[in-house]
Amino acid sequence: MKAAAFHRYGGIDVLEYQELETPRPGPTEVLVRVRATALNYYDLLVRAGAYKPNPGFPHVLGGDIAGEVAEVGSQVTRFKPGDAVVVYAALGCGACEQCLIGEVNGCVDYRYVGAHIWGGYAQYVRLPEGNLVPFYQGVSFEEAAAFNMTFLTSWHMLVTRANIRAGEDVLVLAAASGIGVAAVQIAKLMGCRVIACVGSDAKAERVRELGADVIINYTTQDFYREVMAITAKRGVDVVFENTGKETWDRAVRSLTRMGRLVTCGGTSGYEVTTNVAHIFHKQLSLLGSNHGTKRELGTLVRLLEAGKLQPVVDRVLPLREAREGHRLLEERKIFGKVVLVPEP
Repeated sequence: MKAAAFHRYGGIDVLEYQELETPRPGPTEVLVRVRATALNYYDLLVRAGAYKPNPGFPHVLGGDIAGEVAEVGSQVTRFKPGDAVVVYAALGCGACEQCLIGEVNGCVDYRYVGAHIWGGYAQYVRLPEGNLVPFYQGVSFEEAAAFNMTFLTSWHMLVTRANIRAGEDVLVLAAASGIGVAAVQIAKLMGCRVIACVGSDAKAERVRELGADVIINYTTQDFYREVMAITAKRGVDVVFENTGKETWDRAVRSLTRMGRLVTCGGTSGYEVTTNVAHIFHKQLSLLGSNHGTKRELGTLVRLLEAGKLQPVVDRVLPLREAREGHRLLEERKIFGKVVLVPEP
């Protein structure tokens, strides 16, 4: 099969478009013919070696996958060749208390498709039967690939972890990113006032079209000062944080009393500092969040099919241009998701 793989950690140039052996499914596995796979920021971290979950080389990235069943193992009962499917990208041990209650994203042995095992930057990917979901109605393969991980991550952050409620103010940092455009839509759907931070005026208009009530351009404005002005010095109820080092202290200080900050990562760096007095005086909650559950994905699918949520695809590239996709992510020149499409 054709794949975009890498044989060592490094810059964009380590991605190579090449021939690799097509995997074969085991008894409980399914071989999926990839029709589309979306890029995620953790793809860049794994490729660069900032995060090293892959057991060896070569390695194939990509966790947001949509495609068709090509072959099934002897014990597979829920899918057959030709079925259109999407991938739930979390893998657990299957035996711990978190896995047994369906919270695979809390498993001590939690793993990602595309990080810990081969993913969708290829014509085929082999996956456990339990990680497949029937394809969504009314969307394309490219839109389905752009939906899963971003909307699931944002839903788990805002609805499950931060427990947002109608009437609250929600500050979304990096609102033009994949999870950012999902967060704007989810917070608006839940009845919140959405304050969105973006890096350009062009992105501001597109975020406004998705439902953001107030836009802050963080390249020309200090978002903390703007939040204080917008809320008459009250601060926001919830901060949707995913950038880390560059924004952490101002994000914490942007919260009102009893406010909640929820974070799923740190694209600008993981080492953060803030004055602890801001936390205990204002009785703030700092919440970590990791991916989401398959049950939450079922809720999101119903909202997607009802037209209440909208996947946002910035552009579609052929798989052979995976390097270009990584360049666009690194330079933050996108709005929403970049999707790779393998050759038939």
